[in-house]
Amino acid sequence: MHTANVAELDDLEILARIPATKLSEVEALCEQVMDRGFGDDAVPALEALWRRFFGFGVDGPMREQRCALITLAKIGTEMSRQALVRIVDAPDLFDALLPLALECATKAHLALPAQSITRWLEDTRPEVRELSFMLARNCSSPVPRHVLEAGLSDSEASVRRACLLTMGRFGHDRAKSGLLAELERNPSSEIVTALAGILDDDIITRLGRCAMKHERLREQIIEELESSAEPRAFKLVNRLKGLQ
Repeated sequence: MHTANVAELDDLEILARIPATKLSEVEALCEQVMDRGFGDDAVPALEALWRRFFGFGVDGPMREQRCALITLAKIGTEMSRQALVRIVDAPDLFDALLPLALECATKAHLALPAQSITRWLEDTRPEVRELSFMLARNCSSPVPRHVLEAGLSDSEASVRRACLLTMGRFGHDRAKSGLLAELERNPSSEIVTALAGILDDDIITRLGRCAMKHERLREQIIEELESSAEPRAFKLVNRLKGLQ
């Protein structure tokens, strides 16, 4: 069947074709999964498509593997996340597939074992380390603090930033100086959230300055300060609200 005609198939035909799809049709079929809102109904077919290519991808993901993972991540249900966990945390997952697998895991907000995250944090590829720090925020059991702190001296700036964001969310104050530097250099919603996890008088002052300078972050900073129990924060909130 020509790819253009995939949209003419009914729902059951779409799901039946996915596990044995041709290369020329896989993207169109996965687009139909999302366009028609199949949700959990598509998960078994997508997981079957992934299993069909077991043993492939030693040099990088094939298009079918990529489509299966990305679509599972987009579905975003508990069932699709469980399928992704089985794929991402499988002991026989090829190293070449790991960056894509972890990217999809972050998009789906997977909670993966701390033991696996710890192992990936030592990977030689910066993108794998960066994604692993992001995933560490969702672990059911926390990654050891000393393992996280090792990321503060990573050779790659993107990895150090991901490390800082994760440590801030966990309330590790060793991230303070790095996060404040990021706030000055490249203020963002993520940085504000991380700093709110280690709030003190100095950080309150710096967040206040940021809110006065960057209107796009002002509302979030006000909300973070309002939720704290710091008396100084309440005074600053009143001042910031006067700017709105």
